[in-house]
Order: sequence, then C-alpha cells, then structure tokens
Amino acid sequence: MTLGCKCRPGIYNEIQYGGMSLVASISSESVVVEPGATAPLTVEIENQGEAVENVEIGIEGIDGEWIAIPVPSVEIKPGERQSLKIFFKPPRQSESTAGNFPFVAKVRSLTSGDQRISQGILTIKPFHSITLELTPKKGFVTATKTQNIFAAKVMNMGNSEHAVQLMADDPENSCAYEFDDELITVGPGHQREVDFAVNPKKGSPLGSPRLIGFAVTARSTTTPGVVASSQAQLEVRPLLTPATIIVFFIMSMLALTVWLTQPKKPEVTIDLLPGSAKVTQGTKVLVHWVASNASAVKLVAGGKAIGENLPPEGTQEVETPLVGTLTIQAVAFRDTRQSEVATITLTVEAAPVFPEPRILELKPSLPTVNKGEKFTLSYKFDPAVVKAKLGPDNIDLDLRLNTILIEPTKLGENEYTVVAENSAGKSVKKTFTVQMIEPVLVKINKFEISPLEVEEGGKVSMSWQVEKASKIEFSYTGSQPYSLDPAGTTEIPVVAKTTFTLKATDANGKSVTKTITVQVKKPADSNPTSPTDSGDLRGTTGTTATSGATTGR
Repeated sequence: MTLGCKCRPGIYNEIQYGGMSLVASISSESVVVEPGATAPLTVEIENQGEAVENVEIGIEGIDGEWIAIPVPSVEIKPGERQSLKIFFKPPRQSESTAGNFPFVAKVRSLTSGDQRISQGILTIKPFHSITLELTPKKGFVTATKTQNIFAAKVMNMGNSEHAVQLMADDPENSCAYEFDDELITVGPGHQREVDFAVNPKKGSPLGSPRLIGFAVTARSTTTPGVVASSQAQLEVRPLLTPATIIVFFIMSMLALTVWLTQPKKPEVTIDLLPGSAKVTQGTKVLVHWVASNASAVKLVAGGKAIGENLPPEGTQEVETPLVGTLTIQAVAFRDTRQSEVATITLTVEAAPVFPEPRILELKPSLPTVNKGEKFTLSYKFDPAVVKAKLGPDNIDLDLRLNTILIEPTKLGENEYTVVAENSAGKSVKKTFTVQMIEPVLVKINKFEISPLEVEEGGKVSMSWQVEKASKIEFSYTGSQPYSLDPAGTTEIPVVAKTTFTLKATDANGKSVTKTITVQVKKPADSNPTSPTDSGDLRGTTGTTATSGATTGR
C-alpha cells in the first residue's frame, strides 16, 4: 500500500512540495497481531528531489501504548531510499479486545509541513483464558439442613466474549446440583458469580459423617476447547453418632455441674428506642439496656464513658454531636466478672441547613383608628418562611397575600405580634401597636379668611361653619379665646402678622382645631405694632367670604 496522491500500479506515490518530491509506501493495509506479540509495519520513503528532506512517520487511531516507533523521523538525502519500522504490540490483557481496529499511517515533511495519510486495519487475534473459583470450598448438610449453597465465580481473562455452560458432578453420583443460571455470558475482563445448591440424594439421621467431593466445570459453548474446573466438598452429617451421643452426655453433665456450682457470667443487651439506626447531628437518641447476673452497667459512646455504675436495666439519652458513625457499647459487671461487650452502631447524618426566617415588612396603614374602624396590615416575609401567625388572636397569615384587614378590640393601645417560622421550626417575631380612640364627632366644615395679606390697618373677612359642636372657641395672636356661634361671618382689622385659631369640641370632649395666618404689608422703615381690638365676634352672622388657605388637622 502506498501513501500519496498520485497512484499508478507498480509506482510509488509522490509527495510534491517546494519543487521537491518524496515517494512513500507501507508494506500492508492489514496487520494481524496476537496480544502479547509484536507485528511490524514497514514504511519505505524515497527522496526524489534535489534537497535533503526531514521526514517523520506516525500512527493515529491506535492506543499509543500499543505502538513502538524506534526511529520516528529521518533525514533523507536526494536520491536516497530508507525503510522505517512501526511495531504494533498490544499487551496480553483482556483490555486488548479482539477485533479490527482502523488506523491512519501518516508521513509528514518537517521541511514544508506537507503530509500524506493512508488507512489500514489492525486485527487483534482472540486469546482465551477462563478461570473458575468455588466458595466455600467445603459445605455441610445435616438431617435438618438438606442443602448447601455454593457460589461459582467465572472469570474471563481473555479478550473475547464467551457463552459458558456450567455443570457439576461427583464420582459416586451422590448429589443433585441446581444452578441459578446454567448458561451465562462473560465479557472480556469480566466475571460472573452464579449460586448453586448441592443436595445429597440420600441421608440418614444416624451413622458416621461422610465427605463427598464434587467438581464444577465451566465450558465455553463459543469455543468448546476453553474449559475451567474447580473442586469442593460437601460433608453429610448425620443427626447423631455414637461418639456424639457420648460426648454430648459428658458435656451436658459437666455443663450442669459448672452451672450449679459457678455463678453465671453477666450478660447485657442494648438497643435503641424507638429503634432508628440513622439520626441527625445534634439530636439525642434514647438507649435502653437490660443486664442479667449483673450488679452494674457501664455505657461508652464514641470511645468515651457516658455512664458508670448504672442499674442493670434502664434508659439514657446519648448526644450525637459529630457526623459519621457512632458506636455505643454496654458492659455489665458483677464483682470481678464482666460480660461481653454489647454494641450498637448509629449513622449520624449532617443536619439539614434551613434559611433563617425573616420578616421583611410589617406596617399598619394607620397608627390611630376610631372605634369601630379597621386598619390594613401590610406584611412581607422571606421565602424561607412557611408559616406565620398574628397574635394575640393567633390568626394564620396567608403567605400568598401581603395584606390583612384588622379591627382593634379595645380602646387605647392594641399590641400585635407576628411570629414567622421556617420549615425547621425556627421562628422570629415582631411587634407593633395601633391606638384605638373614640371617634371625633365635631367637624369644621368651613373656616376661611380673605385676603391673607393686607395693608397695615386693613381688614380681613372671616367666615366659619361648624357641625356637631358643644363648644366653639376663637382666638388670635395676643387675645384670649371666646365662644362663637356654629356659623357666621365678620370683618377684623389687622395691624400686624396675626394667626387666627378656631377650636371646636364635641360632646365626648374631642376637639378639632384649624388656624390661618394673615400677613401685613409694611413700609421698609415701619415698626411692628400689636393687632387692634377686633371686637366681640359672638352672634355675628353674614355671607360666606372667599375662602383662604387653612391649616390644622
């Protein structure tokens, strides 16, 4: 096979660049190799140009560990022809899978960078190696246990897949064999484990033990010559033998004598309440123990004693501060004797992290409301909040909304508390107050003064109208308050800046006040004087004047 772009039978391909010419060829399009062996590929290069050429060769598409190139680059003089070797050497491992692997052979000029490629096939031959291992190597059956389970582990150490047939037999044909799977497929480098039962065909409750040796064979149905086998034994034990009866009788008598003459060894058991083997970090578990033939019990958790001289039976809380495995042990004592260590193991998992609950907004619409009126509470919570309640009436707040209408229940200060909780049960609270007052019945429908700015000594016109008042008081800067009728108009002289105040009080003692200030135009050198006597306004009536600016509540 030749490398290049100009192809004619019997003539090398030419690589043209810079006025130079190279001719290169490979020895074969197909290379066959067995894992563990080496197969060569020859690349011949001829410089038909007039200058020295530096040429390198390489292989792409094949694992670099499978390739060896002793001389990856060479200098070829004009008219010179050289042969370079490439060796394919896949290891004898199951990873060297049998099959065809395409590759690309590349010849490149280091002088001009020009290159030519050609494709080839690397064929990996299959090799076969199957092993079989039995566990356990020896089993037993008794009069009450009529079968024994073995495991056959088939390992394919070759580089091709095999369908394997499993069979078992023994020389005396004394046992029956039952495989979970008699035919299995094992890929290269893989292993399969199959359980099988071995049952003696005959058994006897009395007699002597006998040992049956059997063999298991694993044969490839793909390549019948590939076979592996392994052996194991099955001991058939009778229920009773003469020697067993004699030994049992003697041991029973000895055990009875020891039991009657010696105090029993302390024993202790330990368990969890309610019995969960997984807990969250920082929680406590309840351990329960019961000891017999003991006067005291010692508890150890995580290698540290957490209780000594405890009663023979009891419970105790154990903390779980660290994540991981926590071992809790109990030992019972009596005099100088102690029991075997009773152990339980807990898996302590990290406590889940829950975001802190937060109340982002809590704002009543009014700080003060009249009796019988309601106010709107605006609220907003952090997404970590899953539940919120409004006290003191323990009202659930709808997290999908952000407002609720509330009516105070008593006159004076009403205190409310909002408690928000996250999914871990952690809560945060915030308190606010709203004042409830008796409603103000009186209304100042009109209180107007015009104009709001006059010449010194000028007059202003005042008009007023009050509803539901039990007392109406009027005053201005420098005067004492006096009473007015519910409605009326009047004119008042003004000599300086003056503030007029109208105060109306209802039957409940609630009052409303409004004020108006009138400015006085003065010459630049004038001195301020006190407002003139405006006279008694009581009982004065007249038409409504043009309204001026009013202040007050």
